[in-house]
Amino acid sequence: MAEPAVEIRRGDHVESVARADVAVVDSTGRLTAFVGDPDRPTYWRSSAKPFQAIPVVVSGAAEQFGLMPDELAAIASSHNGEPEQLARVHGLMERIGVTPDDLVCGAHWPSDHESRDAMIRAVEAPSALHNNCSGKHTGMLALARRLGAPTAGYHEPEHPVQLAIARIVSLYAYGSERARLTTAIDGCGVPTFYLPLSRMAWAFARLVDPRGIPEAEGRAGQVVAEAMRLHPEVVGGRDTIEVRLARASGSRLMSKEGAEAVLCLGIPERGIGVAIKMDDGNPRTLPNVAAAVVALLGIFDDEKNGRLLDMARTVTYNVAGREVGEVLPVFRLTRGQVTH
Repeated sequence: MAEPAVEIRRGDHVESVARADVAVVDSTGRLTAFVGDPDRPTYWRSSAKPFQAIPVVVSGAAEQFGLMPDELAAIASSHNGEPEQLARVHGLMERIGVTPDDLVCGAHWPSDHESRDAMIRAVEAPSALHNNCSGKHTGMLALARRLGAPTAGYHEPEHPVQLAIARIVSLYAYGSERARLTTAIDGCGVPTFYLPLSRMAWAFARLVDPRGIPEAEGRAGQVVAEAMRLHPEVVGGRDTIEVRLARASGSRLMSKEGAEAVLCLGIPERGIGVAIKMDDGNPRTLPNVAAAVVALLGIFDDEKNGRLLDMARTVTYNVAGREVGEVLPVFRLTRGQVTH
């Protein structure tokens, strides 16, 4: 059961409480720490994007289309629709030979307010390029091209693209290429995976330390993870949780947020994966929990831990700029296996 993780305080009193479940797993599959229920199942949503990008590398599509690390990060991204991000994805589309009309993800306005406002002033309507999943979908089309499969229907569960992705998810999260996966349709129209947090954490641990993963797939996973670690501004965007965690840790970890307040991260130097789910699906305190978890693990030096702790506690201000409260993590990490 989810535990109280964050208190939202106003003045001298607690106004709200956010609950969370957390799993910390090493690359051998051992649960090393947790909060609440580390085996809580939920949808992986966009936190699964590294594993949706791995087949692009394994298949040879990344080499065929000359993808650079920042472009691999774009394929694993949930971008904000900033101009640099859009230009990068559009360049990928041109190289692969597809257009925004080939993407099934649909169109929405950029989540970056500056980019959205600039479009409104220019009387421009958004296309599928502006969808925060356009990089992922472009990567899927690159994979279809490489496999010699039709680009039409690439989002369907039985299409070769989705079968290749399901194999990688199964391998990293369950240690078998043939695990039975439970899926639904994600917001962008492709399958999303329903699995326990502990499996997500193990997958991220093996993403940065591919113990037990076949050589080709393990090497591809590390390539994707390093691309994401080095280019968090591509994976997210201005002041997103990926960028903030990278800044606080000195780029010593990689992370990926998903919808409904899911976040997963991998810490290469320890071969550790972390999966977090806020109980009510509200992401407003997700950065506080994530920063506190990493700080409590005690992996980094005092300077980095200090930055993480500063990120974990948020001061709140009213419209006039007066300090009125704080957001404060209140959980402890339980070390070791779950005792039933």
